[in-house]
Amino acid sequence: MLYNSMEFPYEEFGEEVKRQVRLIVSSQTTGEQRLSLVYSIVPPGTAAEGHVHPDFDEYIFFESAGRGILDGEEFEVPAKAVLHAKAGVKHECVNISESEDLKLFCVFTPPLKPYGKYDSLIEKTNEYLKIKNQ
Repeated sequence: MLYNSMEFPYEEFGEEVKRQVRLIVSSQTTGEQRLSLVYSIVPPGTAAEGHVHPDFDEYIFFESAGRGILDGEEFEVPAKAVLHAKAGVKHECVNISESEDLKLFCVFTPPLKPYGKYDSLIEKTNEYLKIKNQ
């Protein structure tokens, strides 16, 4: 199966800064039981608010350079690098560009448990996949 991440529906996550989140692979949509794959876009000059996943690790692939914050410690992240946020670690991704979106591929293992807007995103994604696979 070919997944074109930009074709997937998205939800806007965040309170002050809205980032686009697309659920590409998950147990609730594709049946994958080992991991979840999320594609997220952070607008120029902003950050995805700090948050914690208590039950799963997140591997975050930065398509372009950015900054990562893990439990308050900042890291300059070069393009094409991966930041690993272990379960229970507060993490944040910062877009250091003033003009380009920061595109992130996030792998969750074990698979993420839906919370917040993920329920709506799962519904939208299942509808998209149903139409796509006809």
